[in-house]
Amino acid sequence: MKIFKLLGFIVKSVFMGMIAALFLFTFFPHLMKPVVDKQEQPEKEIVIEPLSFASAIQKAAPSVVNIRTFIPDPDIYNKRTSARLGVGSGVIVSAQGYIMTNYHVIADAQDIVVELIDGRTAIAEIIGVDADTDLAVLKIIMANLPVISTAHKITAQMGDIAIIIGNPYGVGQAVTMGIVSATERRLLKLSEYVDFIQTDAAVNPGNSGGALVNTKGELLGISSAYFTRGTKTGISFAIPTSLAMNVFDEILSTGHVTRGWLGFSGGPMDKVGRDLFGETSYLVTDITKGSPAEKAGLKPKDVILRVNGQKVLTYIDLLNLITETAPDSEITLEVNRDKEIITLTAIVKAKVRIVKL
Repeated sequence: MKIFKLLGFIVKSVFMGMIAALFLFTFFPHLMKPVVDKQEQPEKEIVIEPLSFASAIQKAAPSVVNIRTFIPDPDIYNKRTSARLGVGSGVIVSAQGYIMTNYHVIADAQDIVVELIDGRTAIAEIIGVDADTDLAVLKIIMANLPVISTAHKITAQMGDIAIIIGNPYGVGQAVTMGIVSATERRLLKLSEYVDFIQTDAAVNPGNSGGALVNTKGELLGISSAYFTRGTKTGISFAIPTSLAMNVFDEILSTGHVTRGWLGFSGGPMDKVGRDLFGETSYLVTDITKGSPAEKAGLKPKDVILRVNGQKVLTYIDLLNLITETAPDSEITLEVNRDKEIITLTAIVKAKVRIVKL
């Protein structure tokens, strides 16, 4: 009898255990997972993706074109044969076929051939130029054109990655990379109207007119010039997108760019002058005969202190205040003449530089 009682107890215990296990497995499955010591778990392999800007290039590169320019050769019996003049780059900024490039790329060109990265080619028409900023607008007739992102709010900051896409030496589209070394570089020998973006990305002949883009493939500027001494390079300059697109809009609207003009020249004060008149003074040295400045009574040796009540912080500020004033508008100049402060009123006239194409 004791044996039967023992067997019955064992069977009953096993049966109750099975019921308990089934209950736990059904309602608390996570409790049934085996416990593993964390220290014994294999470490996850860390995969480091290689740094690449391929997506930015793929986005921007199709809208960057190669430009080849030609002129007639006058030495072959006056027949209209062509001789290659040069190579450059351009950027498609409109689906209607408008292209921004440098003026110096297409200056003196008789024929302009545009080559897309997909192999298509077209003859370009010059819509307008602005020699003062070294910009030109071309147009081609072609369907399904890739257009670069040109939002005016896109700006460059010192330290940003800078990618240049262009046609160096005419070998075909190529990419170089660096950083934005500086912004608002005013180089009077290149243009007194442009605050250039400076980069250390390599630029060579043929890159002019190409794209300076960021890591999103957005247009930061139009490549314009580079500086080199000997065989070392590392200083290149681009025209900011905001200025380039303003020029583009005005050329499409009027065919040229108009700027305010008074007709005087000069420069910043020396240390003695700054001590006398302050850091924000500007010395007038020459007056153009018959100019608005002469009619307003401005004279050589006048020191300009304010324009329309605003302090003249730099020559660039003075130039911008005048050039951005609408033609035929009044402008006031506060000047120091022989230690006497006087206010002159001038009528700004339009400065339009018409370039024969």
